[in-house]
Amino acid sequence: MIMGASGKPTRASCLEVSRTDLGMTRLVTADLGAPADGEVLFEVERFGLSANNVTYAQLGRSLGYWDLFPAAPGWGRIPVWGRLRACSSAVPGIEPGRRAFGPCPMATHVILCPGRVGAATFTEGSAHRAGLSSVYNVYSWADAGQPGCGTAGDDALVILRPVFWLSFTLDDYLADRILPGRSVVVTSASSKAALGLAHLLARRGVPVTGLTSAGHAGFARSVSLYDQVLSYDDLGALSVREAVLIDIAGDAGLRDRVRRHLAGQLAQVVLAGGTHRAVGGLAAEPTGERSVRFFAPDRIRELAREQGWPALEQRFGAALGQFAADASWLAIVRHHGLGSVASLYEEVLDNATSPAEAHIISLTQEQ
Repeated sequence: MIMGASGKPTRASCLEVSRTDLGMTRLVTADLGAPADGEVLFEVERFGLSANNVTYAQLGRSLGYWDLFPAAPGWGRIPVWGRLRACSSAVPGIEPGRRAFGPCPMATHVILCPGRVGAATFTEGSAHRAGLSSVYNVYSWADAGQPGCGTAGDDALVILRPVFWLSFTLDDYLADRILPGRSVVVTSASSKAALGLAHLLARRGVPVTGLTSAGHAGFARSVSLYDQVLSYDDLGALSVREAVLIDIAGDAGLRDRVRRHLAGQLAQVVLAGGTHRAVGGLAAEPTGERSVRFFAPDRIRELAREQGWPALEQRFGAALGQFAADASWLAIVRHHGLGSVASLYEEVLDNATSPAEAHIISLTQEQ
């Protein structure tokens, strides 16, 4: 067993959700075995929780998110992004105390298998994660100036970094497809991924109309990133020509309503997310003329092959830093202890939290 400073085994706890009923959770606790050769035991110091993580759960089976951190049959461990500290290592060159930033379960500890270990990153090499995109398998060392190193400003990056990959890759995808006079319509406009996309498109002068729920329309207008914000109930007021629809909500019924209303004015419909609960989202096949499914990890792989990972990471980091610096609307809400996570997760699952809120859960006294 892993022995703590007191000589007693280290106990690890993890929040799991039912794969068939995402509203059902349980807290499992166990003694972890010592890291085998090639493994490192990390303590989870803090992690972020948002609607993006609920999307991971909704698409866990179809897109492989349950494979990141396997659980007992019927149960899943939702990936979150957090700051980790090495407790015990069986990997040469990784000493206890070193910190990293990347995907982890909602847990006090996680065992990883670092493969390629570099000065800035390492790659998770577990067999069960072999088919996953590098965006989920590359961990950054959380040294000074890198995401998750502990400053208050980095709390925003812990939340925004994973969702901004969708914003960033969509903007790149649209760069060659938005002709002069063409605009973008985006659903789930109050989501952080949609806000990131609107931020990037606005910097390029592309008109963006946001569609969101009536309860979130006021917030979406207040951030001043959209040229127009309409609630789903006010879809009749939507008036654009030669637009591209980016569907982050993943709602087939909503897409059909937009198609009918715009009557041939849609140059393309891009299915890019699944923020609406009980909606298939990316798991569903796109239907309709000029419809495509967009999966950010596939786009990341393409860009990494074209540009090289270091150059891509530099571009992404610069864009993310600007978005975070401009996100004065973001309200960081801090929680302490794994015991608070189940009820918080249920609120996020039920869309009962403000779209401006971002939740950081600290699990150690240092945090």
